[in-house]
Amino acid sequence: MGFDFSYLLEVLPQLFYSARFTLYLTLVATLFGLIIGLILAVINYYEIKILDPLAKVYLFVIRSAPLIALLYFFYYGIAMYSDFVQNMNPLNAVSIVISMTAGGFMAESIRGALLSVEEGQKDAAYSLGMTDSQLMRRVIIPQATRIALPSLFNNVISITKMTSLSFVLGVVDVMGAARVEGSRTFAYFEIYAGVIIVYLVIVGLLSLFQRYIAKKSSQAY
Repeated sequence: MGFDFSYLLEVLPQLFYSARFTLYLTLVATLFGLIIGLILAVINYYEIKILDPLAKVYLFVIRSAPLIALLYFFYYGIAMYSDFVQNMNPLNAVSIVISMTAGGFMAESIRGALLSVEEGQKDAAYSLGMTDSQLMRRVIIPQATRIALPSLFNNVISITKMTSLSFVLGVVDVMGAARVEGSRTFAYFEIYAGVIIVYLVIVGLLSLFQRYIAKKSSQAY
């Protein structure tokens, strides 16, 4: 009944192989989350009429509702009224929901970075005849990117951990593979120890990359 280290070594390759879905979901959610977050942050930054209240409602819902509830609502709830969702691959469904959730959290990081740019620089840009779009592209975004990087990388790490819920829709990621293997062998202690090891490796590598980017970014300034 003790800890079976040999079984842990046996199951680890399977768990690491299943991590390809975890990495895929993390990459997709990060990419689309950044796009959604940037759009929401710009809407909030300029306080665009009609869109700004809608963006605030979106952010409130995304930040308040548990991810697992959003997954079930989208894949099982909306599917009752949409053939498109009903026929959707579970992996794609998880990608959409996590991307939308990530976008909500990234929007706050990006908005804070945009607001951190000094007003004097904006006034100087306007005095040179820059338009709002030129100001955003040439002055605000380059500086805000450096400021936002640490918190955005924290968001990426959170996204990686969010993907662990994808198994509830049948995606055989790390947690999904652990669930399948556990139902076969009942060696849950070793299996979930293996899951923790896999996530420690992934998050550890992301953290090292975060430090590297932060160092390079600080050297540039």
